Amino acid sequence: MNTEPKDPKDYYKQKLTIKDLRPGDILTFEGEDDHGISSAIMMLTNSKVTHGALYFQDSPVEALADAGQSGLHAHEVIDKEDSRCAYVCRLQKNDKGDLFSDSELYPVLHSAKGYLDLKMPYPYSDLVLLAMILIFKDISHVNIKQHVIIGILKIVAAEIKKLIDEKKHKGEHTMVCSSFVYQCYLDASKNNKDLKIKLSNSDMHVLKCANQAQTLFNLYAEHAAENNFETSRFMVQEEDDSVNDLEALLKEALEDNGNSRVMLMKTNILSRAIEDFLMKLLDYLGYKFKSIKELIENARELQSMFVTPNDLCYNIDNAEKVGYINLYRATEDLAEDQITTKYNKEP
Repeated sequence: MNTEPKDPKDYYKQKLTIKDLRPGDILTFEGEDDHGISSAIMMLTNSKVTHGALYFQDSPVEALADAGQSGLHAHEVIDKEDSRCAYVCRLQKNDKGDLFSDSELYPVLHSAKGYLDLKMPYPYSDLVLLAMILIFKDISHVNIKQHVIIGILKIVAAEIKKLIDEKKHKGEHTMVCSSFVYQCYLDASKNNKDLKIKLSNSDMHVLKCANQAQTLFNLYAEHAAENNFETSRFMVQEEDDSVNDLEALLKEALEDNGNSRVMLMKTNILSRAIEDFLMKLLDYLGYKFKSIKELIENARELQSMFVTPNDLCYNIDNAEKVGYINLYRATEDLAEDQITTKYNKEP
């Protein structure tokens, strides 16, 4: 039986203004019920948040940085009452609750500026996030049919393949919003371990600790091992009568939730769809693999680094839940002359 998602306002109680924000603050945005992908992410994570961002600068304009629909960009934001709600947490340097100074947070923002300067396209971020949740998380609380999962994975794999074929920038970091935030802090923690976001109660940690917690990735890895990693056997003739329209697939997934459980079983068609998505994603992210075993090993590494918006909102052990704010994006891609240069210098 599904449990009701936690209400972020039970944890983030203070109403903030934009002047209360500090560069380096971790933002998680409330999901949008009228948006199919957002609704599916909320359903799969049993959460009310679907997007993560980093508050990036307070001058020359206030701006956040995130991996969004059109890629990795900075965006001017303003405090606007009827806009999307964001929940703000702030990293603490110790168990006494002391906060980092601006100079101590500089490496985090320097890292973010470096990624912005690379002009990584990383479109389809929310779609890739949805696919990664489907594969890497325990989704046993959700009722979802296999042909819906297969259809979504095929669509996402095809979109990533377009980026590869167009020779768009390849990186070594995940394309999703929450992992971008985590990565900036992880980069900074190489010289100051206290800057690492600690996620001992994260979705992935809970998954590892659960007895026999099953994921689609585990199903695929077991299926591949049973076939001695000769996964060419998964290349079967399909009856291609599945719906390939993303909106229709998402609608069916949301309508299925709450109905009788649909068991996920190992099938050649499902395993092939998972493998094709992982191959495209890992190729785009710069992972190298010469065999299916190496593909699975790299995917496990990627899974261990996977962070959800739900994690950033609730599961950071070393952060203060500061409050909430309604933020409006005044731009979708901040002009170059409005992006601060003060983070250019090496820490």
